[in-house]
Amino acid sequence: MKKRKKFNIWTLILIAAFCYFVYTVYHQQALLEVGNTKLSDLKANIHSEEVKKQQLEKQKSMINTDEFAEKIARDKLGYVKDGEKIYIDTNK
Repeated sequence: MKKRKKFNIWTLILIAAFCYFVYTVYHQQALLEVGNTKLSDLKANIHSEEVKKQQLEKQKSMINTDEFAEKIARDKLGYVKDGEKIYIDTNK
């Protein structure tokens, strides 16, 4: 007759450790994917904020110029220079 090997406690511990290892690797992979998604979203957000910052710095450098003051006076306040003719569109 063939001898049957006993199923000992070390085999059970080894199988449990392997299952835990596989579960941990799978769970960590899912967490890494979520982290990478958040990272790419944050990088896109940083890029858009840098573009806004550059636009604001450009606008900041233009604030003290005469052209900027004239543009604001014309657009926002409706001022005109002396001697300019005003045309009013009656179709509006």
